[in-house]
Formats: sequence, structure tokens, C-alpha cells
Amino acid sequence: MNVRLEELDNWKRRLTIDLPEDEVGKKADELFEELAAKAEAPGFRKGKVPRDMLERKYGEQVKIEALESLIPDAYFAAVKETGIAPICDPTVEMGSASPSDGSYQVTVTVEVRPEIELKDYKGLEFTEKVPIVTNEDVEKALEEIREGQADLVGVTRPSVPGDYAIVDFERLDENGEPVPDTKQEGFPAEVGSGRIPQELEEAILGASAGEEKTVPVTYPADYGAEELAGKTITLRLRVTEVKEKRVPPLSDELAKKAGNFATVLDLRVGIRNQLEAEAKAWARRRLEEEIVGKLIEGNPFELPECLITERLDRMHERFAQGRKEEAQGGDGGNGGADDTNRDAFDRVYRPVVEHQLKAGLILGVLSKEHGIEVTRQDIEQRIALIAEQHGREPAELLKDLEGSESLSEIENDIWLGKVHELIVGFSKVTTEPFDVAKAREEAEAQAAEAAAKDDAEKTD
Repeated sequence: MNVRLEELDNWKRRLTIDLPEDEVGKKADELFEELAAKAEAPGFRKGKVPRDMLERKYGEQVKIEALESLIPDAYFAAVKETGIAPICDPTVEMGSASPSDGSYQVTVTVEVRPEIELKDYKGLEFTEKVPIVTNEDVEKALEEIREGQADLVGVTRPSVPGDYAIVDFERLDENGEPVPDTKQEGFPAEVGSGRIPQELEEAILGASAGEEKTVPVTYPADYGAEELAGKTITLRLRVTEVKEKRVPPLSDELAKKAGNFATVLDLRVGIRNQLEAEAKAWARRRLEEEIVGKLIEGNPFELPECLITERLDRMHERFAQGRKEEAQGGDGGNGGADDTNRDAFDRVYRPVVEHQLKAGLILGVLSKEHGIEVTRQDIEQRIALIAEQHGREPAELLKDLEGSESLSEIENDIWLGKVHELIVGFSKVTTEPFDVAKAREEAEAQAAEAAAKDDAEKTD
């Protein structure tokens, strides 16, 4: 077998494979033997049809099948011989027999991992902006803890915004009869939350336990569930209970419940420490993203189209499934934008996918160049941390995760952390505090100024 390799561009290769005539002939003989054992023709018993008759009738078809059956092994042998690393399925074209030696030519076009030679990735200057944790941030977190510890207490009065109406509902057909398998009981609807259709909001606001109502609900055209999108359906609902949310006072008892803190002061200190740790982690992630973005900008290269398409396919499938599950969950939401429209989806997410893929390829090159590896000890240490958080034995958890996708994700996360540490170490980083509230005010002022300028231009 003779193989020729051509480089079409940075990520596409063409393999021209010559399959010897004797190999094709030998495979064709095997196929003719199989065909002869089953063939029937007038005047001949099954399996006794002469070979020349079969060749006249099936010769070209058998030759094509012989070639097709030899191509996979020939392709893998050619890949091994040339040392290329395909990343997607190949495109195969079969040619005719060569008049000189009778060999058959097969052309295979395949996309490979781009060859990336990184440059100028050391000594780049960046500023790591760490958000300032204010007293207001701590107080806001305290209020969220209080909200999380709130109790829902049944009341006899009509519902008001902030209450929870516990509702049973079912869909009615055009004759006012219940539609089978549409009844849902005990659905907790937060009054005034805006998370359910407006018609239902109006129906439960001011309702008391025991009230029944029939409500027409119109769903938007882009609603996630296709059977409801753009349609008006009738729901019969019954409010079984109205519950008032009662938030506990800020006290030492609440501090104990919130995290085993002795006093409210201890809780405040704990919250501040946690918020500051989160601020530093956020700043580091932003720094890492900025560095990766700079590496992509400074080392441009084209991506294989099949990589982009494959990633978009997976993302779209997850989005579509998520939208379907959300719609089927009966939350009554409006379904959001139509992320399941493929053309619109690709327009929005293709740049995101391209950035992710380029980042992964560049970090892979750096990892290889600098010998970044994830050791068994690294994995065991991470599993020990996870086990401690979930109250499990590390060895038992590791055994449960062996060979799973979750363990692969943990390993990839460890690897990514090491590579990010590497690129930060190569950079010149200055750390400074970042006033989030001030930055937000400045951004809002700039937006208002831009809007005013735009309105003035339109008036002119």
C-alpha cells in the first residue's frame, strides 16, 4: 500500500492511498464466494451458479464493496504511517483503477489538531482587581441568611404579595372537561414574584384557601414546550392554602443555625471572611480569563470546522433538553427566549465555542511544553476535600467515582488549575482593590450619557 500526505492548511490533510490490485481482487474473490453460496439462477441449483455469470451481473458492485471494506483498515494504517492525529471523521473519495499498475486510488481528507507555536506569552502585564467587601455586602448576606431560615406559616386571610399560595390545577379542554394527566397538586406559587403567567398571578392575588377559579392562560410563541407555545389554554385551579413567610430576627440563635457561630458578631466575621475569599477567587478567575484572552489574541490560528460543529451540536442538545425539562416541570414560567432555534443559537454561541476551543488548545500546548500532569496524589487530595465536605470516607468515594465522568471532570479541573497557575506565574501581575459600587455607578452614568447623546442626535 502506497500513501502520500498533503498539507492543505494548518488543520487539514489529504491522504492519497493506493490499494494494490491483488488486495482488491483477493477481497472481491471472498465476496464472490459468499455471493455464490447464496446465489440462484434459472437452470442452476442454489450455490451452483457459475462465477462468470455472477461477475457479469454483479462484478462492478462487488468490486465497489471490496474497495469499501478495505478502506477502514487502509485508512488507519495510513494514519499510523504518516503520524497524523485526526480529530474528526474523514471524507473519503474512491477513484478508478490506475492504468499503469491496476491499483485503486482512495483519497481521504481529514481535519487534524492545529499546529500551534506559542510566542510572547511570558512577561505580559495584568492588573488583578479584587472587589472591596463593604459593610453593606455583609448586611445583605445576613438578610439572605434570614430569608433562608424563614418559615412558611398558614394564614386564613387572602393572599398578598410575598405570600405563597399552594395551588392544585389541571388543564381543561374546549368542552370544559379535565385533560387527562395534566393535574398537578401542591404547587407553591409565590404571589407577586412574576415567575408565573400574569393571568395566574392575578388569579391567586387576594385569593383565600378553598377558592376555585377557571383561568385562560396565553403562552408566548417562543415558550419552551411546543404543545403550549402560542396557544391559549384554560386552567382550573384551587387554592388549598395560603402561607405567610416569616423571617426570624437577627439573633445568636440564628447565628448558631446558620453555621454554628456562637454570636451574631461571630457570624458577621465569618460572612466577611467568606465574602473576601470569594472576592479573591473571583478576581483570580477574571485574571486567568484575561490572560487566556491575551494569549488567543497574540497567537491567532484557524480552528477545524468539525470541532466547532461538534461542540455546538452538544451545546444545542443540552440547551434543548434543558428547555424541555423546564417546560415540563410545570413552573408556569414564560419559557424565556427561543434558544432551541438552531440558526439563532449558532449565531450567538459560535464565538463562545471558538473562544473555548482556542483556549483549550493553547493551554494544552503550554501543558505539554512545561510537563503539566495530574498525578494520582493530586486526585486523592481533591477527593479527600470533597469527601470531607460530604461527610464520606475518601477511599469509599474514590472507589465509587472510578471510571466515571465525574472523576474525569475532577481530573480536568485539577489540570486546569495547574495550567492557570502556570500562566499567572509567567505574567507580571499587579493587585489593586476594586470598588464594585463605584464602578457600577460610573457604568450607569456612562450609559445614561450615551442614551442622552443618542436621543439628541435623533432629535437633530
